[in-house]
Amino acid sequence: MAQELNGEAANGESFERFLREAGEEAKGNEILKLFLQSWRLVRDLVGKRVAEVATLMETEERVVNVEMLYMPESLKNRIIQEENGKDVVLVMSKKIGKTDLNKNDNRLLIPWGNLRDYSFLNQEEKSILDSQNGAKKGIEVSVIPPSLESNVKLKLKKWKTGYCLTEKWHSLVVNNQENGLEMGVTVNLWSFRNNSSELCFALQKC
Repeated sequence: MAQELNGEAANGESFERFLREAGEEAKGNEILKLFLQSWRLVRDLVGKRVAEVATLMETEERVVNVEMLYMPESLKNRIIQEENGKDVVLVMSKKIGKTDLNKNDNRLLIPWGNLRDYSFLNQEEKSILDSQNGAKKGIEVSVIPPSLESNVKLKLKKWKTGYCLTEKWHSLVVNNQENGLEMGVTVNLWSFRNNSSELCFALQKC
């Protein structure tokens, strides 16, 4: 039986037929019956996981990061279904620091050391932020807050220490208790493109 199992496992349809036939033989063999039940369970679990990946990757326009598999369903649905988001990238993961909550600083710092992916900016956006005037003026971006309430409009700027989301950061995000931002809380910052290919972000509280 073990040799047959190894041989038939290489072919999906043949293996399914083999399982059915083996099931008939297993009626009087409790050990074989348990083995077949365990095998079917593993097969179904693996199949479900493969199906989840396929669902995320099936649409070419919605290129996603594999790390999205670990994104909460509520945020995933908001980005993909409601915002029609594509090109999803995990930009940063870090713990909220004291200055991120400070009203006078009024910004979420994205330090160079915490950047996980630099591809979230297109060439035009890089050129703007690399220019002296553009780095100071920034790029307006739409941000989904941790509470998943209405998007807020912030500015993405480039500093010597990294990028930052600023202008109304404190009043629109920190001051909203529904977002639950406190010192030491870990957050993930995701980027994506909307239907107009504009740069957008989603801030996830972990």
